[in-house]
Amino acid sequence: MTDLQDAIREENRRIRLLRIMSDLTVQVLMSGRLSASEAASLIDGVKTFALKLFPGKDQTFDLIHMPRFRRALRESGTYDREKPTLVVYHGFETGDHSGERN
Repeated sequence: MTDLQDAIREENRRIRLLRIMSDLTVQVLMSGRLSASEAASLIDGVKTFALKLFPGKDQTFDLIHMPRFRRALRESGTYDREKPTLVVYHGFETGDHSGERN
């Protein structure tokens, strides 16, 4: 195999991993069993995982995955358009509010 074919195979593997993680996350979010803070923590974990697979792709994650996660939360009743927007700050940990906006 050539280096290009190996690189393409590796990227496809990383894409599959992220797709599986994203699909599982949507299923958990749609279960409606998480609080908003638990959902935010779960999404932050997925984003951390995605950025390890694809460094520097924060905006791509926010563009592709965040709308899907918000829709799952809305459909489960955890998130309402009329309430404050769910924003995940990368690296935000429960109990550490230094990254919150006022």
